[in-house]
Amino acid sequence: MNVRAIRAIIEVEADEPVIEYTGRLVKTFIYTLSKEIRIFRGLRGIIAPLHISPLFSLGKKDMELGTCITSQFVRNKEGELVLVPVTLNGEYIIHIGGEKVLVDFIEKSLKNLNAVLAVKFNDTIVRFKVEKMEDVTKKISEKHINGDRISLYLKAPTLIFNVFRESRLPKFSPTALEVLMIPFMFLHNQQTIDFNILYRASKILGLLIETYYSLGTLKPILIPFKGKKEVALTGKITYILDVKNEEEKNKIEQILKIGEIIGVGESRLNGFGTVVWKSKE
Repeated sequence: MNVRAIRAIIEVEADEPVIEYTGRLVKTFIYTLSKEIRIFRGLRGIIAPLHISPLFSLGKKDMELGTCITSQFVRNKEGELVLVPVTLNGEYIIHIGGEKVLVDFIEKSLKNLNAVLAVKFNDTIVRFKVEKMEDVTKKISEKHINGDRISLYLKAPTLIFNVFRESRLPKFSPTALEVLMIPFMFLHNQQTIDFNILYRASKILGLLIETYYSLGTLKPILIPFKGKKEVALTGKITYILDVKNEEEKNKIEQILKIGEIIGVGESRLNGFGTVVWKSKE
């Protein structure tokens, strides 16, 4: 599959606290910088060819994604939902992944940005400056399964969808079929779900068995998105790998690599679904 992923450390400064999901903020920045890619806006039911992440803190290692930085709704002492904005002033890291031609174009635009770019986001002026950039495709592609346990970390809030029918209700099932359906479809160059692709995905993704204790390592998060409250899932999912041969293992491995490059779940263009996976015995 002709895909790429880059990560960039950017300096971000906002005049006022940001009260919107930072996935949309980063998307606005990328679209302002690379106006031509706006024609690739995602359509409902069609896989978007590009994933744009929200802001993350810097991880412990070079180009590692830290904690997702975004405003969110939390309950106060009285049990009321209140919006907690985020103050942006410092260095953050973003992940861009998808079809190579699009990532190439964005990379070129980021490299050509030699000064501070001021973007109006809602009623706030946000300034961006690119500090460092790295292609992480090779690093991700060199990861391997070395045990029978797969940990999938939902680094950004993830919108998991029901693969069997359309539903606007939030989905919290950690089944691999629902979480990894987009990477599977992307790998097989399939833009829409039909019975055939669902059957093929079930056969291979069914080899990843979700564990009951994943329900204790997952949690919902409520974030502001386009003037509404969006419920998404964060945390870690642990799968047991139930493969019978090396071919099945390699297929699962490839899907996981694609997932880390292009994201999982719905609305990946708006910053949802950035993931990282690890394997252990």
